[in-house]
Amino acid sequence: MILFLLTFLCLYGGINFYFFCRARSVLHFSGAVSGLLLVCLILLILAPIIVRTLESLHYEHAARALACVGYIWMAFVFIFFFASVALEILRVLHKLIFPAAPTLTLKAATFGLSVFLAAGLVIYGYFDAQRIRVKNLRLETDQTLPGNGQLRIVQISDVHVGIILRNSRLDPLLERIRETRPDMLVSTGDLLDGELDNIMEDARRFAAISAPAGKFAVLGNHEYYAGLGRSIEFTREAGFVLLRDEAVRAAGITLFGEDDITGRKPGATPRSAAFAKALADGPEGFVLLLKHQPYVDPAARFTLQLSGHTHGGQLFPFGLVTRLYFPRNYGFHELASGKSLYISRGAGTWGPPVRIFAPPEITVIDLVGPKP
Repeated sequence: MILFLLTFLCLYGGINFYFFCRARSVLHFSGAVSGLLLVCLILLILAPIIVRTLESLHYEHAARALACVGYIWMAFVFIFFFASVALEILRVLHKLIFPAAPTLTLKAATFGLSVFLAAGLVIYGYFDAQRIRVKNLRLETDQTLPGNGQLRIVQISDVHVGIILRNSRLDPLLERIRETRPDMLVSTGDLLDGELDNIMEDARRFAAISAPAGKFAVLGNHEYYAGLGRSIEFTREAGFVLLRDEAVRAAGITLFGEDDITGRKPGATPRSAAFAKALADGPEGFVLLLKHQPYVDPAARFTLQLSGHTHGGQLFPFGLVTRLYFPRNYGFHELASGKSLYISRGAGTWGPPVRIFAPPEITVIDLVGPKP
């Protein structure tokens, strides 16, 4: 986590400094204005750390106000950076072809267009992040299923209940889940994000959702960041059976829930070796594997793995970056005959409450099999 923060702050600080240099070269700030802008940028760079500190000290109103400003700025300056670099490359090429073109005019034009594009996309992404989509999958199985031979599994992932996404901002997600009428509800990690007071009220809102075949969850990396004890308490208070390298039978299928690799090395927990062996042996029938990060163990024998973690990139063009770590970044992937993977973009946001060309979703998987 410390290494991640140092790397992030260096990259984020460099992008903010780039914005400062571009703005000063075009707008020609005075010394006093430049100094004030630098101070503001330093505070914005440090905003994620300050927000977490305020959370831990239970100054939630101040943390929420700073998070809204700091994280929206984060989205803006990231998009500005990519847009500006792309436009600057075009400007340099234009200058090579047309040497007489006025340099200062072109620099001002690319800066202004970058600001306009970044601001427009962030505004669009802020509202689009609250429009939950429903992704529908239909899978046929030879496994006998109870009732009429159908089982509806609804997957949520990467909700990140925290300083921004809570209270009324959870309403669209909860309403969409209810509308799908799940037989079984599963959470594939990062349900919680942050150390907050009175957070259990939000957990109880999840607990009120009916799922006759049960509700099951696994931990993600952010549950460890938020504090493992608090995260486990929240998940269970939300009505989920937490699977930590464990397997259960429910509604005629077998569920394996794998603990996230963030908090431990593989094989380091008392149950992990037995869990890996049981998954490699592969029980009969339909096997559903819940695993936060979309790594696929070739030795694991499952019918369908549900994962999240990538957010589909969340902010374009970060989807191109996440593909470097996870070549399977989003969507349904058939790994082999009778073995598939689905990676959700997730329903919430990390950092900026913004999604650009990676809309939030919940996944509805309709299993169809023989009647008993």
